[in-house]
Amino acid sequence: MLLSKVVAALPALLRPVDGSPTSSELIKRDSTEVIYLTGILSPSNPPYYLGYVAYYPTTDLGYNLTEPNPADEALGPFGGTALWNTWPTPCSGNTHYEISFPSGVLFQVDINYGASSAAVGTVVGGGWNGYHGFTCVRDSERVLYPVTGIDGSEVYSLINCTRAA
Repeated sequence: MLLSKVVAALPALLRPVDGSPTSSELIKRDSTEVIYLTGILSPSNPPYYLGYVAYYPTTDLGYNLTEPNPADEALGPFGGTALWNTWPTPCSGNTHYEISFPSGVLFQVDINYGASSAAVGTVVGGGWNGYHGFTCVRDSERVLYPVTGIDGSEVYSLINCTRAA
């Protein structure tokens, strides 16, 4: 099953990566940096989605179908289609996620109730990485990049978080 290959490859992303950025480098990052809250689509039958987070140092890099640096990828929520695009229950108001990147950066994000049905471009939450604030908007579910080595698996951009003004 191809999904097992996707899941088996993901734990490696949680290990510290040599060459991770220093605090001074993180503070100086480009103002167009972007963090994508995504779904990986496995080509299994039925299709299976897995929550995933991808960081790009500039917005332009998120539009050229290139996989991010391994230090800039992290797991998001598990649970089939119960990921970023199905949050949360009406009782909770919004959902708080904490994502640890292998680079050592902790990204905290709050996603508003109803974000999955918001129009593309609508602000659906906000985040903080310890250095900068981010505004998160509903994305178009475009293909961010194909999963290397697994034919038919693609990473879809569900929400993008850009540096807050």
